[in-house]
Amino acid sequence: MKILILEDEPVHAKYLTKLLNNILDLSTTEISHVASVDEAYLCLKQTSIDLFFLDLNIFGSDSFEVLDRFPEKTVNTIVVSANPENAVRAFEYGVIDFLTKPVSEERLRLSLERYSFFTNANLIKIKNNTKSRLLKVNLDQLENRLSQLMEVEKIYRNEDLSLEVLAEELELHPRQLSEYLNEKKRTNFSSFLHSYRIKETKYLLETYPEKKISDIGFEVGYKSLSNFYDAFKRELKITASEYRHRISISSIITKTTETANFINV
Repeated sequence: MKILILEDEPVHAKYLTKLLNNILDLSTTEISHVASVDEAYLCLKQTSIDLFFLDLNIFGSDSFEVLDRFPEKTVNTIVVSANPENAVRAFEYGVIDFLTKPVSEERLRLSLERYSFFTNANLIKIKNNTKSRLLKVNLDQLENRLSQLMEVEKIYRNEDLSLEVLAEELELHPRQLSEYLNEKKRTNFSSFLHSYRIKETKYLLETYPEKKISDIGFEVGYKSLSNFYDAFKRELKITASEYRHRISISSIITKTTETANFINV
């Protein structure tokens, strides 16, 4: 995995590199640092970069111009900035995440998990070299309570459900819940949440053919239909409408077979 950092202040670049080294497997990770927009542009043009960390203020210049130079290419970008007011503009460019300086290791870890999810692959190997936060947690009780919330109460239908909200329901710190999902469930919060929403989506598509697909998306907890459609296709490799069409064809074939068998009898 190749990572590029654009940062004009060496102390910040070294700090971010140190955090990345703490989190990632160095045997599979190559981290490079440049201090100018032109250097970043050349590196991105000449080298295949998996993940780009972008500081927005490079010697007083606007670093968004780096992204403007690549209209035909998507660069997996995480913005690191001391100016949170630029977050909305950053997300309009399609960046994966926006980190506010000073960056914490836990926040960076969550950002890397988000990158792994959006690239639809476990491309990063995250170290687990910190003391477990779950040592005093009753894992059996946690598993039962989590199952109750997700499968019975269906808390995933809450469109504002976040790692923090779910952790509060479980009486955990968000970092404890994140560790539990990572280590025990082998997933992250986003993937965990989507799995429940998509599972119910499939059930509703099969059981209520008269329901609009968009209504189902909102019902299972999605605030944005584009996120719903993207998540469904990412999970099943087909669109929700294609899935419903397959169900319809399968149902017709089943009924035809049953009718033929009845006539033969």
